[in-house]
Amino acid sequence: MRRPIPAGLLPDTGDSRGAWAGDQLSEANRLLAEGYLLALRIIMASLRKSIPSLPSLIAFEAAARLQSFTRAAEELRLTQAAISRQIRELEIFLQVPLFERGYRSIELTPAGLLLNSSLPAHLNAIASLSDRVREFSNPQAVVVGMTHAFGTYWLAPRLAEFSTANPDVDLRLAVNDELVDITKQRIDMTIRYGDGAWPAVSSRFLMGSEVMPVCHPAYWQGRERPSHPSQLLGEKLIGLEGPPVFGNRWSEWFAFFGVDAEEGKFQITVNNFSVLVQALLSGHGIALGGNPLLDDIFASGMLVPAIEVAPFRVRGGYYIVEPLGQTRKRNAERFSEWLYERVRRDAALNGNERLLVEAPRKDP
Repeated sequence: MRRPIPAGLLPDTGDSRGAWAGDQLSEANRLLAEGYLLALRIIMASLRKSIPSLPSLIAFEAAARLQSFTRAAEELRLTQAAISRQIRELEIFLQVPLFERGYRSIELTPAGLLLNSSLPAHLNAIASLSDRVREFSNPQAVVVGMTHAFGTYWLAPRLAEFSTANPDVDLRLAVNDELVDITKQRIDMTIRYGDGAWPAVSSRFLMGSEVMPVCHPAYWQGRERPSHPSQLLGEKLIGLEGPPVFGNRWSEWFAFFGVDAEEGKFQITVNNFSVLVQALLSGHGIALGGNPLLDDIFASGMLVPAIEVAPFRVRGGYYIVEPLGQTRKRNAERFSEWLYERVRRDAALNGNERLLVEAPRKDP
């Protein structure tokens, strides 16, 4: 209990009631602060009981993305038994199965699909936040921004090559699907898809993109594949919800081939590219996908063209974007040089050199 201040020590204001009121206010603030801290401790204790272990979430994300416990183990440098154990612990924690396990295959359950719809974004957010905090210990670190799709399906499988060749470079990946202010976010460069015309930044063309209808090899289940784009109208077409991606929509693809198709009446729609890929790998339908994001999945044979037609080049392309007038770090230059060299090597390997040429800009 607080001791009252002796009256002789109070300032002579002619009215001791003001001092008394101030003392009471301080006591009220102290009690309010103690109540807030108690509530915060209760909330955090509840969160600890609600959040699974980070290793189990990382194991799940890798297995869901790669559709294989074995490949997930190879990527994370663990044993297959360790991956199985971590995923089993996650299923016990969540009290629901996340995978349907076949003899030589796995497939996400509805609960697994739900978890995988947001988990990669949240794991990347945690990694990006950690990287931004770590910058204070090393101002020479190179921070590279990108979307989840580009980071997951193109950069991540190739990142070991850069790290092996440049072990002294502290590379930080800032993954975000929003158009962020790279200067305020302390990002040295970002890989952005668009038309290259963004204010207050400099942009250099990296590569273009093409799409085609793709599906899992088992989608047709013995049926004859269609020979004309119009025949796809009766199939399960998966669309990606969100802002227009420079022509990466079914309605524009059909229009390119002279087919009248109304958007939205024939689609399964998702709002996340990773979920779209997962739906394809699970054989749920056909989606527009292509070079360069799905090159590795095409090479593995896990996805194939749903119809034999020429690829459709979408508007815009990938650009390396930097704050206007910024002096580039030497390590940022090394990463940029590697990125351009790797893009050109991949294009030559896959016969996609045409994507290295920036297409003329067209109105939407």
